[in-house]
Amino acid sequence: MTRSPAAPVSRPVPEGPATTAPASPAPPRRRVLIAWILDVTRPVLRPLAASAACRVADLLAGVGLFSLGAATIMRLGGDLAAGRPAPMPWGTLLVMALLALAKAVLRYGEQFLGHLVAFKSLELLRAEIFRALVPRAPRVMATSRSGDLLARATKDVDRIEVFFAHTFAPVVSAVIVPLVVVGVVGAAVSWTLAGLAALFLLGSLLLAPLAGWRTSLSSSRDVTACRALLTQHVTDSVQGMAEVVGYGRRYERLEEMGRIDRGIVRTGAPGRRWMSLRRGLTQLLTLGGPVAVAASGTGLVRTGSVSAPALAATVAALLRLTETVRGIEELTGSLNASFAAAERVHAVVHAPVEVPDGTVELPHAVAHEVTWEDVSYSYPGAATQAVTAVSATARAGAWTCLVGASGSGKSTLAQLLLRFDDPTAGRVEVDGQDVRELTGDSLRREVVLVTQRAHLFRASVADNVRLAAPQASDEEVRQACRAAGIEADVLAMPQGYDTLVGERGASVSGGQRQRLALARALLARPSVLVLDEFTSHLDPALDAQVRASVREWTRGSTVIEITHRLSGTELADHVVVMDDGRVLEAGTAEELASHDGAFSRLRRRERVSA
Repeated sequence: MTRSPAAPVSRPVPEGPATTAPASPAPPRRRVLIAWILDVTRPVLRPLAASAACRVADLLAGVGLFSLGAATIMRLGGDLAAGRPAPMPWGTLLVMALLALAKAVLRYGEQFLGHLVAFKSLELLRAEIFRALVPRAPRVMATSRSGDLLARATKDVDRIEVFFAHTFAPVVSAVIVPLVVVGVVGAAVSWTLAGLAALFLLGSLLLAPLAGWRTSLSSSRDVTACRALLTQHVTDSVQGMAEVVGYGRRYERLEEMGRIDRGIVRTGAPGRRWMSLRRGLTQLLTLGGPVAVAASGTGLVRTGSVSAPALAATVAALLRLTETVRGIEELTGSLNASFAAAERVHAVVHAPVEVPDGTVELPHAVAHEVTWEDVSYSYPGAATQAVTAVSATARAGAWTCLVGASGSGKSTLAQLLLRFDDPTAGRVEVDGQDVRELTGDSLRREVVLVTQRAHLFRASVADNVRLAAPQASDEEVRQACRAAGIEADVLAMPQGYDTLVGERGASVSGGQRQRLALARALLARPSVLVLDEFTSHLDPALDAQVRASVREWTRGSTVIEITHRLSGTELADHVVVMDDGRVLEAGTAEELASHDGAFSRLRRRERVSA
């Protein structure tokens, strides 16, 4: 057996399938987003600064290389035209060669450090999202769309990475390099030419990129929201592929996706129009600067105020600055997309925790007593209560069955025990301690729930079972699978315990998935084991076999079984009968069967349906 590594949109979407989502709060200010991003990515700020320094030095080396080349060519051409000797400028060529080598090293340094920062920042931001989601799980899945959360954790974080890889260094270099060039031109050539160059540089670096800034940001927000909706739509379509094809709805789903795509195109149109305008304006100013300096400098050369090689060097330097300007031109669109994505990620990270963690550690014990005391609860948005004034007890070390028809509130009690949410009235206690006062980690260490819809990862059988106890040995995994009645099935699989179960357990049957989830829970050896319809996919013979082995495995622990069937309740120590969110009666199966109550009526109904 081998081990293998294992939100609502903020703006209305013009086209796409109908969706309901709670209104989003106003997006945070830009400086708040920047402060948050820098705080999360604090470990990469030093290499980020080093990357920016390499870019500045690289650009300055490029300016020097172009300027020296232009000045040298102009000087040699002037000497040859005047009939003067034109010796080979070996010293200048050596300096240019050194500058070229320095550029290569600096370029590599910028790219290496920049991508180090980018990929590390992706890791830090995704870890931040996961840390924010864990305290809100699993309730966050009931109030969010899984595809939207996936988009925020992947595509939106990828767009924030642009802030590090393509924003910080270009902005720093766009400020420093032109200032240095203008200062050197003014000090060494002419302040007149320096002032003229500064005017064009200000226009191309400041005015042009800011054109249509607000419209572009609004467009980026809309496009990001539409893309999140598209991700959700594709996620739903892929996960529900069997139903979509089975009910012949594939063309409708494709048409819905087409509407969302058209919405993306339309909402992005204003941003693209402004981007085209900015590029044209930037190109005009970028090329207009050297032309204006050359035209003005020609007069200064005639008067002798400026030498021809100095003018050539100045024009070459300004032409070389087009790389700096191009970085700022690309910055505007990418930065707006980055901030639009950052707003969505920030909203996830800073969303309030609906179920705040307690501070009391639940001590480990062989078994715990669980009590629901006058508990009432209604799901968010529901018009009626799921459970009303429920009082029940699962004694320590006993097997307690919560029996009732579907929708009677049995699973709700289990969810409240594990603090998926808190009751609207009453309290849930473990050994007399209100679960709201307990830390989530200690509670879930002692209490384990096997649900009807257990999730299996795209990993081997062994790794899926070992999720509950990563350090468990191969033999311990086998013992748990044997107790869950799944070992024979596993050994019949192509690679045994190393067989991949597929995405969401697609390669195993419903009964196999259920028993693998049971084996996972048994391997954890919890003090309280909650079994929600854990044999619903099994035939009667296998049901009896699994029950017997689970009873032996959990001897001494507290077991709470949730079921709508009465088979097996005769072996339970205590039975609680529920209907319509209320407890109707409780006792042993023998006691409840001795009179004509809710339990007896369920038994008669079950016999008739059989």
